[in-house]
Order: sequence, then C-alpha cells, then structure tokens
Amino acid sequence: MHELALTQSIVDLVTQVGQREGFHRVTRVVVSVGIAAAVIPDALTFCFDIVAADSMARGAELVVETVELRAVCLACGTEFAAASLASPCSSCGAHGSRWLSGRELRVKSIDGE
Repeated sequence: MHELALTQSIVDLVTQVGQREGFHRVTRVVVSVGIAAAVIPDALTFCFDIVAADSMARGAELVVETVELRAVCLACGTEFAAASLASPCSSCGAHGSRWLSGRELRVKSIDGE
C-alpha cells in the first residue's frame, strides 16, 4: 500500500509548514487527488490518522478532493473530460492528448492554530 508512504510525505510537509507558520497544531489538511493518480482516497484517509498520531497534525481533519481527468486533444485542440488515460478525444476521436488535470496529488491547504 503506497498510500502509507504518500501519507507520511504529506504529514512531513504539513509539519514543516506548520512549524514555519508558527502553528501549535494543524487542524485541517485539504488534499487534491486526481482520479488517475493511482491513489485510493479511503486508504489515504485511514493512513493519515495513523501517521499523524505523533505529529502536530494529530486529530486534524483530512479532506480529500477528487480532481477529474481533463485533457487537450493534440489533433484538434478540444479540451475534454476523459474517463481514463486511454480515452480518445470526445470531439475528433484522436488518442494524442496533453493531460491538464487528474493525475496530481497535491496538498491544497493547511489550517492550524
């Protein structure tokens, strides 16, 4: 389960930012996860409570926002929502695309006191 390692990285980042910002504790963390990022949101949430237990993020709320997969067709320039990384352009049917979103894992915000 690579979510455990990802969660450890998230908690490390949150702790560094929290210390830099002078937080006594982190209360909320918002993470954006693309649907094609190969990350299971429920596993991330489960791991967060375990990994954060010995950090300033203990008891913090983890909010996982899902980001849809969006691409631009290289053949016709149409921007479209894709069901998967293998989806063709919804306009012309071509398979060459530049991915705009949906593959990321990003800490979007950190709240603390």
